[in-house]
Amino acid sequence: MLEYRIQNNGNSDNKRPAVFLIHGYGSNADDLFSFASYLPKNHTIIALQAPLSLGDKSFAWYPLSINTNGEIRSENDTAWTAVDLIIKNIDELIKKYALNLNDISLLGFSQGAILSWALGFRFPDKIRRIIALSGFIHESINADKEPEFIAYAAHGTNDEVIPVLKARESILPLSKKYSEIQYHEYPDGHTISQENFANLIKWLNKTNL
Repeated sequence: MLEYRIQNNGNSDNKRPAVFLIHGYGSNADDLFSFASYLPKNHTIIALQAPLSLGDKSFAWYPLSINTNGEIRSENDTAWTAVDLIIKNIDELIKKYALNLNDISLLGFSQGAILSWALGFRFPDKIRRIIALSGFIHESINADKEPEFIAYAAHGTNDEVIPVLKARESILPLSKKYSEIQYHEYPDGHTISQENFANLIKWLNKTNL
């Protein structure tokens, strides 16, 4: 079982929906968990921590390398292993905390956003909503079929870690084709601005069952 943080918003006779937070490369579970108090109060909030230690309070879901052109590269097999690890932990936590398996959302940043897209397309029967921030849909993900989840995606136009072009090439076309996918750009770097955060919270509340 992965290490995690949880905000379980009280007991209920009904199984509670949940938002799983998936942090980025070099971060940890406490990073996105700082958002917990702002997320829908009827949800259980769980922040997962990646298994690969990079140093003090620094973790990753899979290794990254930089090629001779300065591009960040990942090993697809290792990344898909991370996808399977995350869904296994989500399934176990759904059982442990009696969560509503029909109302599971993911909120991922950077590497966590890339993984969120992969989880949504690979396990369409398990994920209802995705909030994907500062990420993109990797070329190894089969995104040809109509998504069965809904998504809010956002990217900074000044992002120097993951250039906005990668989001425009992979997410923007889907948002034009399917109304279930919302894509937004902000004049930000590789971060989450107050405007972006306020809009994703509005989207979460609007799509809250």
